[in-house]
Amino acid sequence: MKSITAVIVLTLTLLALGGQGKHVESKVADKDFLMKQKFVFEMLEHIYQDDVFVRRYDSSFYEYKPWEHVSDYHHPEKMQHFFELWQHHPFGDDQMWTVMYDLHEEYAVGLVRLFYYAKNWETFQHVVFWARQHVNKQLFVYAFTIASLFRDDMQGIVFPAHYEIHPWSFFDSETLEMAEHYKMHGFHHVKQLNNVYNVVLKSNYTNVYGNMNDEHSLAYFLEDIGFNSFYYYFNLDYPYWTKGDDVHVLNKDRRGELYLYVHWQLLARYYLERLSNDMGEVPTFNMYEPVHSGFYSGLRDYNGVPYPSRPNDYNFYTPDNLEYVKNVELYTQRIMDWIHKNDKYDVEIVNMLGNILQGNADSIDKQFYGSLDKWFRYIVNEGHPYNQYHETYPGTFMHYDTSMRDPLFYEVYKNLLSHYWHLMDTFPEYTKVDYGFEGVKIDDVHMPESLTTYFEYFDADISNAVNVEHSAIPMGDAHHNVFRSSYYNGSSFVIKARQHRLNHKPFEFTLDVSSDKAQAAVVKVFIGPKYDEYGNVIPLEHNYQNFFELEHFKVQLDAGVNHIKRASGDFSFWVNDRTTYFELYQKLMGATNSDYKFKLDQAESHCGVPNRMMLPKGKKGGQVYQFFYMVYPYHEPAVAQYTGYDPIVSCGIGHGSRYVDALPFGFPFNRPIKHDYYFMVDNFKFFDVKIFHRDEHTNVA
Repeated sequence: MKSITAVIVLTLTLLALGGQGKHVESKVADKDFLMKQKFVFEMLEHIYQDDVFVRRYDSSFYEYKPWEHVSDYHHPEKMQHFFELWQHHPFGDDQMWTVMYDLHEEYAVGLVRLFYYAKNWETFQHVVFWARQHVNKQLFVYAFTIASLFRDDMQGIVFPAHYEIHPWSFFDSETLEMAEHYKMHGFHHVKQLNNVYNVVLKSNYTNVYGNMNDEHSLAYFLEDIGFNSFYYYFNLDYPYWTKGDDVHVLNKDRRGELYLYVHWQLLARYYLERLSNDMGEVPTFNMYEPVHSGFYSGLRDYNGVPYPSRPNDYNFYTPDNLEYVKNVELYTQRIMDWIHKNDKYDVEIVNMLGNILQGNADSIDKQFYGSLDKWFRYIVNEGHPYNQYHETYPGTFMHYDTSMRDPLFYEVYKNLLSHYWHLMDTFPEYTKVDYGFEGVKIDDVHMPESLTTYFEYFDADISNAVNVEHSAIPMGDAHHNVFRSSYYNGSSFVIKARQHRLNHKPFEFTLDVSSDKAQAAVVKVFIGPKYDEYGNVIPLEHNYQNFFELEHFKVQLDAGVNHIKRASGDFSFWVNDRTTYFELYQKLMGATNSDYKFKLDQAESHCGVPNRMMLPKGKKGGQVYQFFYMVYPYHEPAVAQYTGYDPIVSCGIGHGSRYVDALPFGFPFNRPIKHDYYFMVDNFKFFDVKIFHRDEHTNVA
């Protein structure tokens, strides 16, 4: 890894009794890395303005045309189509972009290749600068992010949170209008702190003026900027249009199975939240019948055009959608035929189904099976011809960063996931033999019988949402110590949007586990519902799809009694809230101009789930859920975890070594449970917990 020097390696290893806790390791960036980091930060500032940079770029950047420098790229033949496409039909900000449209996908593929195949850093800088000046900005951010995730010389580079790069996809028009108001009025009555105008705006959820339906009362969950960012980045880690390259082979990560599992878990998590609000099961999307859940996003694009809304009881079975409906019918029948002809019962078959449903580059026959994922999005989007190009306006369902705001997202994916459960119904049912772990028993579970959630305020830097005057930025003026282009009248400014977001108090558990010998094992922890919205116990054979995975880790059992302790802060695939753009820039400048160490780690990794979202809200008087604990034999993966990449600075996408073990995702809930007594094995344990919600916007006990 050329761009990071391990000047210092800081390691904080939290060891749990009986097992290894979460590693929080970090490296410190060297000067070369800091230079690259600064370039990335600058390219993502005020992205809709072409020339607001703090540092001066020489004429070679402004005059650069990538098609005049084809020798500076690996595999130039792969760029030829993009060059021809761009020179005949450039794609700028006067058009609305979405990767869901086939033609728009061509631009995305070409631009990612252009960035990724740049032979060196100098070429990469020039082509990124060219794209920053000329390419539609949503397309630019999409391609720049993907290429940076996979380029060797970009490993460890920190991107600002996507909701701070493109706040239009996360914050309502009222918030953005207020941000522009403060800037246009010269930060009147705003006090400066350390020569910085600091504005904090209250940012409401879309239900602040009333709920248009029951689902709208869940706006705090549906519109959570961290959760929506996770989904955006998941789809950038595994772009449906590529197999990956020779190093990052996406199907090595069981991408199809992962696609199914991520959406299954999102659906399970949503159901847990619905129960906290006295709501029942998620409906299954029916394209022939009116859909009860209307939708109002509150969002508008940079150009001021609002995203379309949908009234309650809306019918998608319209003339505009007939072609899409027919395609869904056709491909659904073909997929169901494939499912019921299946006579294999392994992970690879599940992986194949996921690839088929998404219609990604690893589908066994994309032309024959299509992409149900994409066709359903077309149905929901509907839309009407927009602007001079007569394309359908891509609404919130056509973008990964906005589609989860719509409750219909969960209804659509419940429909898609029904194919997975149909496939699983053809598999043999697990029995006690499959579930058991001979010689191992969970003797007891120690954890609080009640847990607490609360809302807390969180600030996001939305300075990108306002325009700045280039002439106001004193380039190279050391006296002002200008480090970014959010600048006004001799001072920097930062505008923050403050929202209340769901969080929970920390908790921990200890498992007392007896083993008849020393051996490797895995521990998995899930949370699931106990009662439905009417207070009735949900039988396991109807409840197994609703369990949400919290933790999964390897332990080494000793002969005798083991005490396996784990704190929620150590859970493996959860991450902290993102550091704001402004603070990241401060840290970068501190490391550039002083002895401050710019630390690189995975504590805020883009591929992790926000740790605030582990637990459903619960209720003031308490809501009962159940934790499920499992200790199971360790199944060694084909490739040892972390092989081929540095987990301190990378998520390891496409290396085939991201996972703890070789178990199917979601085991033991990944197949229908027709006989609940099969779960009565010594190494499984359910534990009831009541979750209380506190009204106060505080995390103080």
